[in-house]
Amino acid sequence: MDSDLDPQFLNLAHKLLAASQSAPVSILQRLLKQGAPAWYQDEELGWSCLHYAAERKEPECLRVLLEGGAVWNAVDKWGRTAGEVCLSLGDEEGWEIIRNEGIRSEMLHHALAGPSSPASDSSTNIKLRAEDKTSAGDNLTFLKSKLTWDVGDDGKERVLDADGNGVMMGWEEPLMAEHVRLMTEEHPNAQPGAEGMSILNVGYGLGIVDRLFQNPLSPDQPKPAHHTIIEAHPEVLEYIRSKGVHLIPGVRILEGRWQDWLLDPEKIGEVLSATPGGMGFDAIFVDTFAEGYEDLKAFFEVIPDILDAENGIFSFWNGLGATNATIYSVSSALAELHLEDVGLEVEWHDVLIPESLREEVWQGVRRRYWELPGYRLPIGKMRLM
Repeated sequence: MDSDLDPQFLNLAHKLLAASQSAPVSILQRLLKQGAPAWYQDEELGWSCLHYAAERKEPECLRVLLEGGAVWNAVDKWGRTAGEVCLSLGDEEGWEIIRNEGIRSEMLHHALAGPSSPASDSSTNIKLRAEDKTSAGDNLTFLKSKLTWDVGDDGKERVLDADGNGVMMGWEEPLMAEHVRLMTEEHPNAQPGAEGMSILNVGYGLGIVDRLFQNPLSPDQPKPAHHTIIEAHPEVLEYIRSKGVHLIPGVRILEGRWQDWLLDPEKIGEVLSATPGGMGFDAIFVDTFAEGYEDLKAFFEVIPDILDAENGIFSFWNGLGATNATIYSVSSALAELHLEDVGLEVEWHDVLIPESLREEVWQGVRRRYWELPGYRLPIGKMRLM
């Protein structure tokens, strides 16, 4: 509350907010030198000085405020960053300045933090979206929550957690189908007469991607020779058994979190035992729930140990920050840079998803996890020397 702040501090904060709307850059610089807090957001709109400056379409104002401590991903009362203000005004240059600062600051954070080690408490994870205290914001809380399977107003099956958050929803199927197509159609072990691919999927959800892997694109394409699924939620495991997924030839269910299997030197050997010669999977897909970017980055660092180096393909559900165009762009760019760090080259495929914006998709869902008209689909392959 403003009433709890030092009056002099508050005075400087409001002066900077006002100056950000129309004052010369020199005034902004002077206020920042005097200690004006560039991170401060007003109580009425939740706007920061960066939001107000974005309306001016003057790149130098944005640069000065970001250098002075403005927060690139501060959101207002409607969940919009200053980047969205730029986009609404067609200011691509301003948006790129904010987006690039987001990439720079997040990369610096990770460089200072050192090697990733997923925390048992995800509140320590870097957040690329607003704080969420429900089971959608913490994986360990989610794993203890009760899940509900039903059919939404759009006629598609969905899974909701105890807080009414969408865990996985049927509208995702066309995107999952594109993931599977890009991961399988050109792989040598998926060609007619081949032995079939070795698949690893982390996170079962509704089983959409696993069903798609088990149903080849064409009649002469072989089914997977090995198909490993890692899943931790007790109710999802029960759902898997009720559907008889574990009885499908070549399918293996590993119960527990991926961290339990892939970060344990002894267990990782058991995971790899299903692959030809124990050398790595042909395709790896990961789609977990209630994990932050820090967890995803930690998964990236395991990939060189479990992906076939010659022909292996990696992909993941690219959904972090998907209610905000600027945060989503930063998250995608960050993932590409970190995948490059571990030796993977990434190719992006842009997919339109207007279906996800229809109101009936989100009826009865507490938290929307997607509000963007497009999806950036990543395909990663090991960079050969």
